[in-house]
Amino acid sequence: MTITMAKSRRLALLPLAAGLCAAFPAHAAWDFSPMATARATYSDNIGLQSDENAKSGFVLQLTPGFELVNHSQRFDFKMSYMLNLYQYAGGRPSGTQRHSQDLDSALKARLVEELLYMDAQASVHQQATSAFGPRSGNGYVSNNQNEVRTIRLSPYLVHRFGAFANGELRYTRDRVSSNNLGMRSSDGNTISGSLTSGPGFRRFGWDLSLARAVYNEDIPVTGGGVDAQTSSSRNANVGLRYVATPQLNVGVFGGYDDYEFSGLGGAQSGAAYGANLAWTPSGRTSLEASAGHRFYGPSYSLNLQHRSRATVWNVLYSDAVSTSRSQFLLPQAIDTASMLDRLFRAQISDPLLRAAFVQAYIQKTGLPPTLANSVNFLSNRYSLVKQLNASVGWQLSRTTSTFSLYKNKREMLSSQQADSVLLGSSLLSLNDNTEQTGALVSVSYKPGAQSVLTLTGNASNVKSLTDDRTGKQRDVRLNLAHTYSTRLTGSVELRHVKGNSGLGGLRYTENAVSATLSSKF
Repeated sequence: MTITMAKSRRLALLPLAAGLCAAFPAHAAWDFSPMATARATYSDNIGLQSDENAKSGFVLQLTPGFELVNHSQRFDFKMSYMLNLYQYAGGRPSGTQRHSQDLDSALKARLVEELLYMDAQASVHQQATSAFGPRSGNGYVSNNQNEVRTIRLSPYLVHRFGAFANGELRYTRDRVSSNNLGMRSSDGNTISGSLTSGPGFRRFGWDLSLARAVYNEDIPVTGGGVDAQTSSSRNANVGLRYVATPQLNVGVFGGYDDYEFSGLGGAQSGAAYGANLAWTPSGRTSLEASAGHRFYGPSYSLNLQHRSRATVWNVLYSDAVSTSRSQFLLPQAIDTASMLDRLFRAQISDPLLRAAFVQAYIQKTGLPPTLANSVNFLSNRYSLVKQLNASVGWQLSRTTSTFSLYKNKREMLSSQQADSVLLGSSLLSLNDNTEQTGALVSVSYKPGAQSVLTLTGNASNVKSLTDDRTGKQRDVRLNLAHTYSTRLTGSVELRHVKGNSGLGGLRYTENAVSATLSSKF
């Protein structure tokens, strides 16, 4: 276990090493900011156990960490890391852990201007094992939680073929692993290329894309050991579009999708075709939509964004063949930082200053990193995922509010046996076909220049489409934060959590209070 974690940490530093090599000629400055957080929590159900097994007590948490940032003309890098250490008064209760860690890093580098570029990401996060288990949002709860580690390196070439076309050739190497023995470790290799019509095409445009992905997976075997397996996908698409007006494009597309995995007997490949449009009536509003058909049936997409001086609106819908690993690598949730960045754009024009303000605001108010979103539970299976996300944020002189909702339907396409070690034979149908719905609302009020009072309510429901299993959770949090100086903030939070897991009728309730001090050096 120690060797595995050490190896994963070395892998997580690969984007940093690559970025350092790319940035060396640029002589850009690095900004290293150590930070530390101390938190004391009293809870009447520390491990989110069933009501009859609830145990109360105090949890002391110390979180050292750092941020490493570099922004230059050729280089954009950001890394944040936090190590959470937990100590329990009176002994460690069931369903808790001693430590957890969180890592986020992203790199965009221009290695050779107008020719060679590179993107890279690495992350370490706590993820839900099942959509039906309890979800606390507190790092010390180990019940229904596992650590998932991802890394993605993607160098690519770009070239302009005069006024005829713009081309891109990209190679992506990624890896996903977990400390759950039932979640397979996998390596992905993807080659993709695209051509898009250049400025020589005015009224009519076109685009062509090809992609080939191969995944090498270590499948856990009942009784111990692993079995190597390979799955793959091939995708081709060609599109034609007509520029009706400078604000409106309409088009058609066609292509072919082919997936190779251990399926349930249904189609895994077929033609894709449909129509799409892109409408941008102003710099504040954009709409992209498509309707068509793929091998799994009708297919639609929608991306609507609108911004006024005091509000931002987002509506997203998509359907696609996906896996848990692909969603860990490239999550599609509407993140809180992105919404607040657009909301504060009228007040803070500089993007770097605005990004720093948004991160400080999220930390101070205790807002979640993403708005209401379905649970991406652990699974080794391919699935058809249909998801709708909608959110709105608005700002008044002293109040900032957000509201978001989602609906997610996941239909499994590959065999249950891929999850036999992860779930066990008695729970093979647990994550078979699921539907999740939920909503989140937050209201932040500034009674003074240095204080923020935030009320957050979250509701989520999950049900199985295979059997009668259901689960739900409701939680309410009240957070009062105060800034003592540019480097020191403090907060007090009250929370109430209630729900049932859908596993054996487990019902749980928690009432807790936390006091936090955070410092950035």
